[in-house]
Amino acid sequence: MAIFSMILVSSLLFAFAYLTASYISDKSFVFLVLVLLAIALIKVFLVLTYRIGPTSDYWNYHYLAYARASGIPWTRNMLGVNSSWPHVLNIAFLYSIPYSLIGTNFITSQILNIVITFFDGLLFYKLCASIINKQAGIFSALIFSLIPSYFLYSILNGAEPMFLTFALGLLITFNTFFSRTENSSNLRWFTSVLSMTVLSILAYMVRPTITIWLVAGLLFLMFKRDTKKIPAILRLKRYLYYFGFFAVFMVFSSLSANIYSAVYGLQLGSNQTLNKYSLATGTSPETSGAYDKSIYGIMNDNYKKYSDQTDMDKHIDSELNRRIHDNVNNLNTHGKWGIFLDQKYTRFAAEDYGYDWLLYNTYKNNRHAATFYSMKKPLVSLSVIFFEFILVSAIITMSFILLFAPVLPRGVLIQNKLFYFSLLLDGFILGSMIFEVQGRYHSILYIPLILILGLGVQILTERSHKWNLTLTI
Repeated sequence: MAIFSMILVSSLLFAFAYLTASYISDKSFVFLVLVLLAIALIKVFLVLTYRIGPTSDYWNYHYLAYARASGIPWTRNMLGVNSSWPHVLNIAFLYSIPYSLIGTNFITSQILNIVITFFDGLLFYKLCASIINKQAGIFSALIFSLIPSYFLYSILNGAEPMFLTFALGLLITFNTFFSRTENSSNLRWFTSVLSMTVLSILAYMVRPTITIWLVAGLLFLMFKRDTKKIPAILRLKRYLYYFGFFAVFMVFSSLSANIYSAVYGLQLGSNQTLNKYSLATGTSPETSGAYDKSIYGIMNDNYKKYSDQTDMDKHIDSELNRRIHDNVNNLNTHGKWGIFLDQKYTRFAAEDYGYDWLLYNTYKNNRHAATFYSMKKPLVSLSVIFFEFILVSAIITMSFILLFAPVLPRGVLIQNKLFYFSLLLDGFILGSMIFEVQGRYHSILYIPLILILGLGVQILTERSHKWNLTLTI
């Protein structure tokens, strides 16, 4: 009965998003802002009534941001094993900025994430409206804002809202980059490249997986179909500026550990150590590629044993190399790669992360904790079913476009968009299967999936055209 109810609720939410988008698509932008603001205010109410006691990564982000905003210098003892994970320090540093301006109470980071998520909805609108159309933009903004698991998760101080903001901004600037013509001034080209560079570096500081987008962008640049002849000078400019952007990013990523150490005035772990930790965890058969206490123990034990970061990294690398070898050998010997990858993807795509992390970070004396705990089944069911609606709708949209592309208005343009969105979707899935996975990490998939839904909305809004639907296979 609960599952049927959640199917009904998900259907109503999708219908609300589509009908609202249809109704306000020819009205002022203010209407969309008001709807998104109403959704954000519900989160503010939850923040004020449901008390949080941060733990795990969320405590690290808060405490380190609090210390930096309060003028307390970061030391090796304060950072602990986090000295091997520079992205934790980067996230804390970004949170320390509003802490310095507004206040160091944990609620500051919660409100910030609500504001960021509200802003992300507007970025979805901007991106989808510029690539597809205005109604698709409104629909995408509403669907993103209504995703149940992310709705709950965004009232914590997680890193994902910041990461999605930088990623969405990067996609918007890339779209602007592609709109440049052979007559555009070098200043305009440089501005686009500079914007992409800054946003990609900020995204990399939070989640290094943004590197996948750069590869997807390059593939799109190389294999995009053109509806008209592209002047050679325009093609050359695109390649030169994009490769310049790519080169700057790769230089930064390769030197990032040294840059972070210089900025924070501390010797931090190397990129090699971070990658090996994530790879060792990502190949752990015992946890299906998720957090492994024994692998974390390798990091923690060596931190306690060695005071010099270089010595610590050397011993950690040696132990992690053995662990990676053992993990891979175990999977090869028993022929369990198929089962392992299936279980790993299940953990990666788990849509219960919003409820679980909110429960995990609930303050122990929260008077609403028992009520929230009793709501686990309906909330998790709603989260899973809503995400399944997104997946199924995306699959239907992709199938329709591939089957009937020749008779769709601007069929080649729609195929180009689908190609780009599919590159992002496949890239983020495949790239994530290499390293450690957590349910919250798949929030990056919302971007390509919702953009694909936007293509579906475009097709529906052009339903007045009478197509002779002839299969292309």
